[in-house]
Amino acid sequence: MQNMKIMVDTNIFLDVLLDRMPLSDSSSELLSLCENHKLDGFVSASCITDIFYIVRKSMHSTEMAYQAIGKIFQIVKICSVTNHDILNAYLIHAKDFEDCLLAVCAKSNACECIITRNKKDFSEFGIPLFTPEEILSTIK
Repeated sequence: MQNMKIMVDTNIFLDVLLDRMPLSDSSSELLSLCENHKLDGFVSASCITDIFYIVRKSMHSTEMAYQAIGKIFQIVKICSVTNHDILNAYLIHAKDFEDCLLAVCAKSNACECIITRNKKDFSEFGIPLFTPEEILSTIK
């Protein structure tokens, strides 16, 4: 049986990388399932730049930001953000372009859902949404 394909939002990685307790526990468990190939995890290339910037700024260390990105490469697949994806997100004209682009990338990469802490930010894009806790309880 093929693993569930999930798009992982930036905030899930930041929970773990910045040790945002108590959120980091469930986010870490989710990412562990991706790393162990129990879930097929994806993140958009545009999210990677956001993660790098936030980790570097929070940790005051470029090297730690590179280490964080290196670890992400071992856990999930990085989706390209194509010209077509950006144009589709632009045409939707959503309030939050960044979230819209992530949803467009999730759909173009045939992801079954988006895992996020901010479900309301994605509610208008027509893709199933779960928090880490919700998806963990669903697959156990």
